[in-house]
Amino acid sequence: METSNLIVYVPPVLFSLVAGCFFLLGRLGLSNTWYWGAGFAQTALGFVISTFSVQPTFDAFASGLIFMGASYCYGSGLLSHFRVPMQTTQRLTFVVLYTLVLTYLVFVEKSLIFQLFLTDMAFAFLLGWAILRVRRQASSGIDKALVVTSCIVVLDSVSRATYFTFFTGSSNDFADFADSAYNLAVHLTTITVCMFFPFSALAAVGHTALERYRRAAETDELTGLLNRRGFRYAIERGDNATRHGSLIICDIDHFKGINDGYGHGFGDEVIRGLGEDLLQVIGPHGCTARYGGEEFVAFLPGVDVITARDLAQSLRGAFAERAWVAFDVSEQFTVSCGVASLRAEDTRLEAAVERADRALYAAKAAGRNRVFVDTADVQTPLYLATGHSAGERLEA
Repeated sequence: METSNLIVYVPPVLFSLVAGCFFLLGRLGLSNTWYWGAGFAQTALGFVISTFSVQPTFDAFASGLIFMGASYCYGSGLLSHFRVPMQTTQRLTFVVLYTLVLTYLVFVEKSLIFQLFLTDMAFAFLLGWAILRVRRQASSGIDKALVVTSCIVVLDSVSRATYFTFFTGSSNDFADFADSAYNLAVHLTTITVCMFFPFSALAAVGHTALERYRRAAETDELTGLLNRRGFRYAIERGDNATRHGSLIICDIDHFKGINDGYGHGFGDEVIRGLGEDLLQVIGPHGCTARYGGEEFVAFLPGVDVITARDLAQSLRGAFAERAWVAFDVSEQFTVSCGVASLRAEDTRLEAAVERADRALYAAKAAGRNRVFVDTADVQTPLYLATGHSAGERLEA
């Protein structure tokens, strides 16, 4: 083969660069899998071995194993990316069976045609197996592009194997592979249509890493709820129709005393407990967040303040009844809540937060363990919901 032809250098160089990018992402902690890097590195090595001959029989056997390893890693990359069970035992069993048949075709039959057909079809089958497992998991445009380009790689392998096995008079001699039309076709399809595959994989993994860091930046580590930043972004990302609704702000009563009396570790458990109750009560109705310290907030789109008040009352009651005996604490704790509406004309979230805060302060001033609705949202004090402490009469 004329090695001066630059086309033979393109696939190994490109795949080596892509593999290096994946390994770098992994090193930086931006990618949680090495499968992609290993797959593209093996592909680069497979092109080097199959194109720049060492010994024809060795080349055929080694390149077959390497490309099968690449297919296994690509499939693992897909399954890992979409968080689908890996089925490692089943897929490795297939690789072992492939290796046995490859050994027979290379060292017994000594057939280049059958070796190429087997490797292409096995490569397509192993990658196609993973595609079938993840095809329904792709939701974003980038993930769908990854699945589509993976399918293109499978179709390329199947069509090439079929064409060169059944419709051409290809040589069956391993020594003729480097100069064969098959080898040229592999290079051409790899640097054209199949080149979308590595870059879509790189884009998908990068996008997932960025989304993971974005979620981490918007999530409260202690409770798993949104933090202040995430809550604001969630409201801002909503359309005008979903911006109308109600806000609930709640604050654990006498929290400093809890920390001082039982320690900050138990204080964290109390915060976590309120977060669990808030998520349980609000559930699918809205968006919940730890707003800071012992203060929580919930936004309920399309919900009026009276319904929001009732939900806040449910939260207040659930938290007051929560038992802490698992932490050797017999005392029970309470929460106060303020409720206000978020109106379509509000240009800033802070306006509604200030109204809910005002109601919260009123609940605290009235004795705590209460739910108050901001007076700007009601026409009569009847709508002010009050809680009660032990021995205290429930007011209207």
